[in-house]
Amino acid sequence: MAPGLTDTPAARSGQPAALFEDMVARQALPRTLVPGDVAATVAFLASDAAVLTGQTLCVDGGLVLR
Repeated sequence: MAPGLTDTPAARSGQPAALFEDMVARQALPRTLVPGDVAATVAFLASDAAVLTGQTLCVDGGLVLR
């Protein structure tokens, strides 16, 4: 899994607020990523429904699409 910039205290530590605004502007989904976004993906991967192998899931709000 490859999570994008997620709004956490550690990620915001020492970073200007404009960094998050810039990232959101470049994502396909126009909102800040939160820990729950990553947690939902982890929960799916840990479930019986996930039969993925050898894949990298980008949990980045569509940033790689731009």
